[in-house]
Amino acid sequence: MNPSKLLITGSCGLIGRILWRDLANAFDLYGVDICLTEPVDHIFLADISNFEQVEAVFARIPELAYVIHLAGDPRVDADWQSVLVNNIVGTRNIFEAAKAHGIKRVVFASSNHVTGACEGIPPSLHTQLEPTLISVQDPIRPDGYYGVSKAAGEAIARMYYELYGLESVCLRIGSVLKDDDPTGNARHHSTWLSQRDLLQLVKKSLLAEVKFAIYYGVSNNRKRFWDISNAVTEIEYQPEDDASIHL
Repeated sequence: MNPSKLLITGSCGLIGRILWRDLANAFDLYGVDICLTEPVDHIFLADISNFEQVEAVFARIPELAYVIHLAGDPRVDADWQSVLVNNIVGTRNIFEAAKAHGIKRVVFASSNHVTGACEGIPPSLHTQLEPTLISVQDPIRPDGYYGVSKAAGEAIARMYYELYGLESVCLRIGSVLKDDDPTGNARHHSTWLSQRDLLQLVKKSLLAEVKFAIYYGVSNNRKRFWDISNAVTEIEYQPEDDASIHL
């Protein structure tokens, strides 16, 4: 039996490269990225804010089953115009193309910044030492336009599930680090998502028997302040790493 086809948007970014490396044995992988500098087999150049370009990519991948949507402006201090075009319009375009092409499920890279202001409010944003444990049942409290754009992405995902039955899992991803070392920043002691825990969470989000869900993406850090109990219960997420062990 041939492996299912999986498209990763933003495949040339940090998380895209990590997932590409580790999912290649389980899926027939395709990618799309605006930063592609030379032709690569199975990776397409496209701007996700342009629906015609997105549609053209989906049309070139027959029997595509899954999408991991990472693409967009990743800057937490991004300006409104950039997140509007790249994160909100771009995310809508991915979901619209997924609906049109009968995709089974989208895993959407949301962000902890959807509730970032729970860690403190300006001028002390992200400096509260022991925030109350935050769950996906708590109201959103974005800490900037980037967080707003990710909250909008979650709303888009929910709408496409409710209206069209397009399954989605939204992951409020914590701190994924290139060197996978959480010791260099005090906040990472709480927010680190190790690369192997990232892979486990994404794999289970792709394949678990859920239709729509929102989970926090964080390792089992002793100082974490995001509640992952629903991910543990619903998709059997069992993070293996703890930033405190590295300290």
